[in-house]
Amino acid sequence: MNRKPVGACFRHGALNLIVLAMLLLPNQGNSQTMTKANLKQPPGLTIGKKGTVLKDGLPYRAIGINYFSAFSRRLQNPDDTSYRQGFADLAKRGISFVRFMACGYWPVDWKLYQSNKEAYFKLLDDVVRAAEETGIGLIPSLFWYPAGISDLVREPRNQWGNPSSKTLAFMRQYTQEMVERYKDSSAIWVWEFGNEFSLDADLYSPEHRPPIVPDLGTATSRSDADDLTHEMVVTAYREFAKEVRKYDPSRLVTTGASLPRPSAEHLRRERKWIADSEKEFSRNLVDITPDPMNMTSVHIYPMDRQGRFDPKDTPYDQIVRLCMETTERNGKALFVGEFGAADKPEDGGPERARREFLAQLTALERGEVPLAALWVYDLEQQEDFINITPTNHRKYMLEALMHANRRIQLFASGVHKADIRGDSFEGRLMDNAANAERSGSAFNPLCHRMYPGQSLFRDDGVGLNFEHIFNGTAADKPLSMFTPRKDPCLVIPHSPHSASVRHLAKDSSWGMASDMKYTFSGGNAIDLEFTVMPLVNKFPLGYVAMMWASYMNHTHERRIHFYGKNGDQEGWITFGDDLPEGSNPAFETGTIAHASVPNLPYEEGAELLNLVEHPTKRFLLPFYYGLVDGDGDFTTTGDTMVYIMMFDQSESIRFALWNFIRDANTQQPNPHSPAWDWQYVIRGPKVGETYSYRARVIYKPFESEDDVRQEYEKWIAGLTRGTD
Repeated sequence: MNRKPVGACFRHGALNLIVLAMLLLPNQGNSQTMTKANLKQPPGLTIGKKGTVLKDGLPYRAIGINYFSAFSRRLQNPDDTSYRQGFADLAKRGISFVRFMACGYWPVDWKLYQSNKEAYFKLLDDVVRAAEETGIGLIPSLFWYPAGISDLVREPRNQWGNPSSKTLAFMRQYTQEMVERYKDSSAIWVWEFGNEFSLDADLYSPEHRPPIVPDLGTATSRSDADDLTHEMVVTAYREFAKEVRKYDPSRLVTTGASLPRPSAEHLRRERKWIADSEKEFSRNLVDITPDPMNMTSVHIYPMDRQGRFDPKDTPYDQIVRLCMETTERNGKALFVGEFGAADKPEDGGPERARREFLAQLTALERGEVPLAALWVYDLEQQEDFINITPTNHRKYMLEALMHANRRIQLFASGVHKADIRGDSFEGRLMDNAANAERSGSAFNPLCHRMYPGQSLFRDDGVGLNFEHIFNGTAADKPLSMFTPRKDPCLVIPHSPHSASVRHLAKDSSWGMASDMKYTFSGGNAIDLEFTVMPLVNKFPLGYVAMMWASYMNHTHERRIHFYGKNGDQEGWITFGDDLPEGSNPAFETGTIAHASVPNLPYEEGAELLNLVEHPTKRFLLPFYYGLVDGDGDFTTTGDTMVYIMMFDQSESIRFALWNFIRDANTQQPNPHSPAWDWQYVIRGPKVGETYSYRARVIYKPFESEDDVRQEYEKWIAGLTRGTD
């Protein structure tokens, strides 16, 4: 974090960490055979075809975390072994590796190494031993702050580009000592050069030269000899990798670099701040990872979306996709060594940080990035804006990593999800097992081509999700909340643009067999077809109701709009309005039924949350709409999208709206993240009978209420003619 405006790395006091949690994909084949094969594999991580990361000879993916100070805290205070508890806490959460600074930072921090190497390495030995004991993998970064090395040997920084320099001689010496000492440790997974060195290339300006802090051992002056070129950085990377390969023939070796600057290639060729194209970006990414390095490193933060390729912010999905395509073509693995988001007020506070982090995590998962590491674990110096611990307000990020790694394992089996694409949409449909902690089966994410990477639904939630079944009885109150998203279900792919979530009767708490088929039908439409068959009679009050939920991501407002009645008033009605001051709740929530149907009966003691209808508001036509900010940035204009839910029947449908999610900044209900829901009611259900309805989602630029109604009428007419 804390890069300078032009993209300088988090250095000079604001330190970076990376932790990557890697989860082994399920073994296939005879376990005895696999055990024998594993015994022949080299320690650490290696590379397979098309940049696949291998552990014990098998494909491996994971997301971990930066533990920047795991060693430096011991270097500063030999009695500090808190990394042992840190490793244990991470392992308990399924976070299986960390990236850390395996060296001094400022020149003075190398004093013990220079005066008493055995004492220095004895401190590091215990860090490695603790990782071995807890099963934590390590990605040691050997020269975190490269300018500190050139200062240490009293050379200008440009000597990193001179293979005969004292700077590279020191690099070779320390690299040899590190690799020879720890190459047989199961804890060492990857060797890394240093942190974001390439960001300092081709800047040619005094403000981008290393700081002058003589008390910390730096030079007392700087000059143009401290400027770096791309070629100098590449030389340093190449010489480091060559030195590693003398002693370790197989482990992954990486740079520790960040993403190329948005203008990296233009700065390299022309010294101009002109945005690079995607092709130029890819060229730089390839060139900055010279052989024999076999793992490309990038770091991704919110600032990295700005000014890249296009005046608009570049979605995380696009950045990840381009990095993966480039590294695979180049036969190298990809390591997103840092990602995360600061939560200072000027950065948007905790609410913006949470959204950015979850969007990053979603992009990393969908992009199937081999390794990635969140910034930063247990770094007290950054407590006020990004530090993550098991007890502070950012602890949810550790839980998110745990669940992400669990999903990676599940998806390795080839089930639990279906990736669906259409003319305008792409999304991932998941079952309850994969998406358990994010409200269960259905879509996470679902994106429209106009705003790629901007999911319609919250990244910590779900959309178009089968959530509840209820019947109004007190006896079944325990079954009336969340059983469809807890019961086992299946994801059934039908085609590249269609899949179903299926509940089998034997696994249903209600004894109901059901199937919801989602189809990306072309244009701006998603079609839903639901069928259900009750196989157990649990309907003493003569009905059963089912409910679906969508936890919206960045709506303009909480309200939905529909054509109906409010008392004697007929026309366009809103629901979700603020109520008079002092009301509790402070705004409308609940259920809207069709004007022609009676209220559903219920017993005393029944679960009423989703059951009781609004006393005066009713709909006449079975569709509603809400307004969404397309790019997720409320400071921009001209990007209002309309989200329409329409149904093929009226009496059996009920609309619903809730607003449980709270803004992390204000701790008040977030009007930009309402739940826009609906229900399907079967009156007089019979065991063994099949019931069904159809629905359509439209997501497109908003024009007018008349246009919304025309979309509904056009669809209904097509259903009547059998053409849609």
